[in-house]
Amino acid sequence: MRRAAAILLQAAWYALLPPLVADRPDQTAPLGRWEQLRAFDSADACEKMTLAYGRQALEQTDNAARARMRQLKHVRCVHVADPRLRP
Repeated sequence: MRRAAAILLQAAWYALLPPLVADRPDQTAPLGRWEQLRAFDSADACEKMTLAYGRQALEQTDNAARARMRQLKHVRCVHVADPRLRP
């Protein structure tokens, strides 16, 4: 039990991706339906990653990657204890 709590505290932030609907990110979907991209130990680390993904998304020219890149532009950092993550 202590180990699980320690892991939770270490990875206290999730970078979440909105679900895609017709190849478009659905930013209005409840956070419980968003896909977990990565976990971070701080909000700052998570936010830095989201900025990097946003820059990469702007540079994409391949049509096959555009839907995923549109999704990555809307990555949101959320604390693991956020009640909006519950189904």
